Amino acid sequence: MNRWMWGVLLFIAVATACRDTDGGPTPGMDAGSVGPVGGGDWLQYRSGPEGTWANGGTFTVAQAAGVAPLWTADAGPQGYTQPLIVGESVYVTTGREGRVLAFDTRTGASRWARTLDQIFTDPCQTRPLRPGFWAAPALVNGVLYAASPDGNVYALDPQNGQTLRQSPVATVADPPELIQSSPAVSTALGRLYVGVAAIFTCRHVAGRVISVDLATGASSSKVLTEAGRVGAAVWSSIAVDAPAKRIYVTTGDPVGQPLGEVPLAQAFVALDAETLEVLDQWQNPGPGPGDNSDFGASPTLFTASDGTRLVGSANKDGWLYVLRRERLSEGPLWKYPLAVGGKDPLQGQGSLVAPTFANGLLYAAGGVTADGAPGSVVALEPLDGTLRWKHTPPGFVFAGMPALGDVLVVVSNARDNSRSWLELLDARTGALLKRFETTGPTYAAPSVGRGLILWYPYSGQLRALAIPPP
Repeated sequence: MNRWMWGVLLFIAVATACRDTDGGPTPGMDAGSVGPVGGGDWLQYRSGPEGTWANGGTFTVAQAAGVAPLWTADAGPQGYTQPLIVGESVYVTTGREGRVLAFDTRTGASRWARTLDQIFTDPCQTRPLRPGFWAAPALVNGVLYAASPDGNVYALDPQNGQTLRQSPVATVADPPELIQSSPAVSTALGRLYVGVAAIFTCRHVAGRVISVDLATGASSSKVLTEAGRVGAAVWSSIAVDAPAKRIYVTTGDPVGQPLGEVPLAQAFVALDAETLEVLDQWQNPGPGPGDNSDFGASPTLFTASDGTRLVGSANKDGWLYVLRRERLSEGPLWKYPLAVGGKDPLQGQGSLVAPTFANGLLYAAGGVTADGAPGSVVALEPLDGTLRWKHTPPGFVFAGMPALGDVLVVVSNARDNSRSWLELLDARTGALLKRFETTGPTYAAPSVGRGLILWYPYSGQLRALAIPPP
């Protein structure tokens, strides 16, 4: 091992030693604030329950030029979910085989593996389906949470993967549901939130939002349709505004029903964080029936420089929508065209990318643009959507974009799924700092923290890139 790589490992060890006793970030360090070089822990999907994708710490433009591969680990096929970086361990959930895995942060060596799988069958489906995990894990206050395809939210021991508690929240039969949203865990509220959607396109379900008590494992649920109706599925992740005791949800389409009959479909919805009562909503009207104007992207909570509290999300129609948090029913404060809309985001149509908020800017991305570019990444003023910069990646952007210090991390895919790229951008100018390439697509968002960038392609070969010391 060369001298530089030894320096990287020493840096990771020092950063690890600075963590607090429950494996979380340094007390008082918020996402986007000054923190350790190379970032603090990445504890849950999108970094925190507000969904900003921002990690606190330092990552400079000069460091980005020296980022290099450190290790590769076999996590199994079909990688969908964002990995965690917590102290000395990396955690990831896998597709198809339905496993929760732990690796050594410094070497990529396996620490433990746990299988929590489920095989689905239904008369409308010609063959069984084994989806594996579609939800990233979360590690909060020393407990690892995993929303399993078997319908349970598990509280696991992060040291060995053993079950501490399990909470049944979704049904696996008649009709089956899948927890597609990653757990949003709020220690301030003492709750974890997930949503459910259908597993089969031929068997629709009513969307639901579920709250799990962190202390007891007890759960409560809110159905988002009238009795007997389906639609408004929640296949995005939930954003938590703990001070306001509100949660924000984006929903799927009305599955062929008139919009007026499913008012919470393809909508922003605000709910009481304790009772799950619906407090406010805005439904995306779309151009017309069957236009596929539903939300697969999660909502992001952020605050403009003048104190205006906002929520934003991208839509499969190709637009980014930004609304006032306390006035959803008034509709968008502003919106921005990201991509050409369409039914298949895996082919670069529309956007499933939940926006990133860092450095006082809102970053958004999506698929093929109206002028024919393969994709785009933009930085916008939070209050009015004024464009600050635009970057054209080599492919369409499907996954979320973590931010640390002066760097935005972006993954994009070729439309034929032959290749994918990980790019490091100057978060203040959009300039390309460094690019890596691999075969096959990447559907999982990368993670950045503890001196590492984790890249989890669909192939299952989990890659760690090392951020050099300053």
